[in-house]
Amino acid sequence: MPAPHGHRRTGPPLLLLTALAITLSGCTGSGPGGSDDFGPEPTVASTPAKLRTQGLKFPLDAYERSTTEQRVLTRAQQMLTNRCMARYGFAFQAPATAVTPGDSTDDARRYGVSDPETAAAYGYARPNKPGSTRTPPRQPELSSTGKLVLYGASDDGKPQDLPASQQEAEAVRKKGKGTTKVGGEAIPVGGCIRESFLKLYAPTRDSVDVLFVFQLISEAQSRSREDSRVRRVFKRWSSCMKESGYSVSNPAGVASQLGLRDDELSSPRAITAAKADVACKEKVNLVGVTFAVESAYQRQLINKNAETLQLVKKQDEDRLRFAASLTAA
Repeated sequence: MPAPHGHRRTGPPLLLLTALAITLSGCTGSGPGGSDDFGPEPTVASTPAKLRTQGLKFPLDAYERSTTEQRVLTRAQQMLTNRCMARYGFAFQAPATAVTPGDSTDDARRYGVSDPETAAAYGYARPNKPGSTRTPPRQPELSSTGKLVLYGASDDGKPQDLPASQQEAEAVRKKGKGTTKVGGEAIPVGGCIRESFLKLYAPTRDSVDVLFVFQLISEAQSRSREDSRVRRVFKRWSSCMKESGYSVSNPAGVASQLGLRDDELSSPRAITAAKADVACKEKVNLVGVTFAVESAYQRQLINKNAETLQLVKKQDEDRLRFAASLTAA
């Protein structure tokens, strides 16, 4: 499922992404929201007048981690990786991973450019984020054996066949499968990176997929784009843009529709188009309508997945307690 455009929350940290070669099994039989028809379009009680997208609060925000919480989890996973490597004699330090604050400039592009000042100054280019030009930390140099321990053996199997929880991984180990050894000890299936991920994010078979909430957000956004009210406001915005001489249909991809190259995103032509774009969004209340409809689909998904979302909250609380115990030690 595609990532929500301009999703403003912190994404999974680097090590977590490395371990996410498969979608972990969750507590529901099918994917988030299920595959059944949602029925009639959800009711929208009220539609706010909105232009800027910074600070929008969505129903599913209640099930996402804060920037501070994600920092704690990222650090905990790094520590678990380091400890795993130490079992095999490697003084390894997992590289620090930056966690971008949730209130980032990405939020300003959820529905395309929508801030008048930013449009007038940058057009469709993104303002530089503080620290965005920093060089990423270098990965520690590892021997071939060290890489084997860190990433696992090449014959561990296809990603989708690897254990989806630490509980399953322990069962595999006890059965003697995946017995590549270093220093007389079998290395974890998928290596220390996968072990650290499973211990933190999927310790048991009933652990909810770490991307469950993200997938719900993506599904709500996808469904809202097909909603008649959003289609209607997009059409009105497109007509407004046509009056200014621009033939575009998708407010989230105007620059590409206008054929603007990367080095032209803040050109005079781009700035003129972006200013018209924002003015048309304000005229038809595109942000307000789309936000209200997307929120309605999120509430619908929350109702359909209430039991699993309660597990998400509980498991996140347990996970944070475990992470805190690691970082405090």
